[in-house]
Amino acid sequence: MKWKLGISTNFAIKRWPDPEDWIRIVKQELGMDVVQFSFDQFDPRGYPESVAAYISRVRNACAKHGVGIHSTFTGLSVYPHNLLMHPLPEGRRDGVDWFEKAFSMTQALGVKAIGGPYGGMDIPTFESASRRAEIVRMAEDAFINLLEQAPRYGIDAFYWEQTPIVREGPIDMAGTLSHLERINAIKAPGSAQFVLCLDVGHAISPNAGESDKDPYQWLEKLAPHAPIIHLQQTDGRYDRHWPFTEEHNAIGIIDGDRVLGAIRKSGVDEALLLIEVGHAFEEDDAKVLKDMKDSVAYWEAALSRDNELHGGVR
Repeated sequence: MKWKLGISTNFAIKRWPDPEDWIRIVKQELGMDVVQFSFDQFDPRGYPESVAAYISRVRNACAKHGVGIHSTFTGLSVYPHNLLMHPLPEGRRDGVDWFEKAFSMTQALGVKAIGGPYGGMDIPTFESASRRAEIVRMAEDAFINLLEQAPRYGIDAFYWEQTPIVREGPIDMAGTLSHLERINAIKAPGSAQFVLCLDVGHAISPNAGESDKDPYQWLEKLAPHAPIIHLQQTDGRYDRHWPFTEEHNAIGIIDGDRVLGAIRKSGVDEALLLIEVGHAFEEDDAKVLKDMKDSVAYWEAALSRDNELHGGVR
């Protein structure tokens, strides 16, 4: 089994906006060399000259410190938007524009993959069966068109993140797999791959059945469709994004050994694990950095135990 451990840059939001700082921290303080770049770090629809200057800083700092960007990701700042599922045509068009700008910035960063959710319905739309079906159809049409455009930006994969909110798409394993298969069957040949980003903290929907609230079942059944897996600690009630510290591990349901065992049981031979931890903006800054170091140490220890047990390759 080939494991790779990386980290999402969302830990750095607001605290370390300068690429020289967050990339140095990733490499020198956390000891990691793979990141997933969150667009919370910089708006892809910013002033073009400013976006270009920021991209140059990122690429220079990555080269200086020996850090690679695996993929870009939507982030928290755009997640509250309805994007491709907005009830108004101007809202949906704005969502398409956001993704096109994100594609462009991804390409300029020298990255070939992007990911995230692509929309969520408002309540009135969701409560009308006919309107709900119409919005799903329009959103999927727009998204498929984006997948077909993506190779023009050098993008060969979109890592769709399933969420636990029923207005944002499938909340169960069967529906998630069906969605992946349907989109891949419809999109034109040569489009970007449509694959899953599986977050271990998303098996929490109150609308789901009991087996669909078990993150280890998700890993066993869907890891073959999820080249990247987001790691967060959670209590199984909410999408917490807690760090893997002694305090949170005592009340959390995510166990490193069980996660790795479930992935192995799925039959895959490699996986990219990305720590995706977020803190309240009011949290003490020194504690944030310590929590990140502890989280990395927790997963490094789990991977070492797995390697000793199975003779795996890191």
